[in-house]
Amino acid sequence: MIVVASFVRKSGLLPLFLCLIASLLRAQHELAVTGAPPNAPFSVSAWADHARLVVDLELDRSWHAYARDVGGGEPIRLRLAKDCGIAAVGKLRLPPDIDGELHGRVRIEQWIRPGKDANTVAATLDLMVCDPLQCLPPIELAIRGKITPVRVLVVTSSADEHAERIAKFLRNRGFAVTPTTYDEVDAAACDRHDVVLAVSKLFREDGKGGRKARSFPKTKAPIVAVGFLGTQLIESHGIAMTSGYI
Repeated sequence: MIVVASFVRKSGLLPLFLCLIASLLRAQHELAVTGAPPNAPFSVSAWADHARLVVDLELDRSWHAYARDVGGGEPIRLRLAKDCGIAAVGKLRLPPDIDGELHGRVRIEQWIRPGKDANTVAATLDLMVCDPLQCLPPIELAIRGKITPVRVLVVTSSADEHAERIAKFLRNRGFAVTPTTYDEVDAAACDRHDVVLAVSKLFREDGKGGRKARSFPKTKAPIVAVGFLGTQLIESHGIAMTSGYI
């Protein structure tokens, strides 16, 4: 179990969202890659989560692709389909090149931002590969697959407006949210989710609820523990170090 503590203002939901970003990398989904020519001098695979689209190329010995235009071949380009509801964030990331050439294992990484209801990755990878004697015609690889929402179990002291506000905030950002309370939560429910968000209000409102948090079940899912009850939860699980005062 991984536990992260963060102390946030009552009105500040953004820090909770930032704490959950780390959990996104647990939900990696393999994607189908088609369009490689017969006997292509490379192997290719791809995967995505809700933050990144990654393509791994492994070029055969003596073959190379292009990271930038050096006057001899088309550089690698990744295009997201406009109708898939996923936007690119920042520039395409490539490993260091040698005079514009990429050799051996090449990881192509694009940070992405899925829309509210987007769950399908659709992209095209353009590349050209050459050896010292020849270049193959430009290649278009089609990348397709599903990304399912990260499942978050939101645990609060009571099912009230505060709990609903947190759930709504996360749902609007693509998370699949299940609300529960410290009284009702059990290990089975925790294990069915990708991450557990154990939240509390200000000390004067939740200060008497420490007993509930101290009996929080053990789980394989990572836990983001927030506020006073989060501190009680952490202490009960023997965690010696926490981080984050926001």
